[in-house]
Amino acid sequence: MLPTPGQGVYTFAEAARLTALKPARIREWFRGRAQGEVRRPVFRGDYEPVDGDHAISFLDLVDVYVAGQLRDHGVSLQTLRRVYCKMAEDLQTPHPFCRKEVLTDGKAVFLRGLDSDGREELTEVLTRQGVFPQILLPFLKRIDYEKVKFLAERWRIADQVIVDPAICFGQPIVEGLGLPTTILAAAYRANDRNAQLVADWYNVQPEHVLAAVQFEKSFAA
Repeated sequence: MLPTPGQGVYTFAEAARLTALKPARIREWFRGRAQGEVRRPVFRGDYEPVDGDHAISFLDLVDVYVAGQLRDHGVSLQTLRRVYCKMAEDLQTPHPFCRKEVLTDGKAVFLRGLDSDGREELTEVLTRQGVFPQILLPFLKRIDYEKVKFLAERWRIADQVIVDPAICFGQPIVEGLGLPTTILAAAYRANDRNAQLVADWYNVQPEHVLAAVQFEKSFAA
């Protein structure tokens, strides 16, 4: 499938920058490893490669972000694969890690939901055993989800900065303005780091410019 408006388009390098993961890891998760230890891909990806170039969608990006968070919290790659496949089957979605809401205690992965009486419960994905919500804390605090399908639709990646696949092909923008952070940051650097001047040019506030600058500095490749 080719990219369409509203889905977002990211190279492996761009995805690595936004998720703070190594490009080689993301490439391996989508393409597998052909040399040394043969390893099949973790994710299929929404887009087919074009002339050998690979790109992923916004939902692919969130899958990668969640997978990276799970690995950082101690979940093994083997468990991650099994959980991803099990959730995809149970939830009938190709992007189970984009569903609200995934949690972990460092060993297992859980889904939050409601029981038959409407009370909140956590269910371990592989064993389907319920646990008490109080013993786990969600780590996906910056993802906004659709109200109907409960799929990720917006990523509040940093203070005043969002990633929205419906705006600027999913590139980071200043929230509420729709201006790419790269543009404001570049204008700031090109004009002697004068935030007020850049703000006047783009009819925004200086704090918007500084938020873009801080984001680009923090997420520099």
